[in-house]
Amino acid sequence: MHEAPAVDCEQLHPILYVADVAASVDFYEKRLGFWTAFNEGDGFAGVNLGDVQIFLERHAPGTGAVYFVVSDTDTLYDYHRANGVEIVQEIGDRPYGLRDYTVRDLNGYSLTFGRRLK
Repeated sequence: MHEAPAVDCEQLHPILYVADVAASVDFYEKRLGFWTAFNEGDGFAGVNLGDVQIFLERHAPGTGAVYFVVSDTDTLYDYHRANGVEIVQEIGDRPYGLRDYTVRDLNGYSLTFGRRLK
């Protein structure tokens, strides 16, 4: 068996299957604070939070979750709450060394946003 090479992963591109790409892009922009990096019509788009990007692809929605490590969970939490985003787990300091919270998007995906505790 070969030894795994030392490789850093610089980006992560989760692909979320969504029923309606346009509605999903709108939700991520207006309610979650993401920005659109690209949009290839009704079948595929990429939305970013800072430099981290996820893909939204037209397909039968499934289950899944994405964890984002961010610099300021409290401000983002307040923004999501003010925009009426469904909060699944309230913000709090966790025993695994992160302050995080979880929301649900309009397709049922769980999105968790966490900041490392010092």
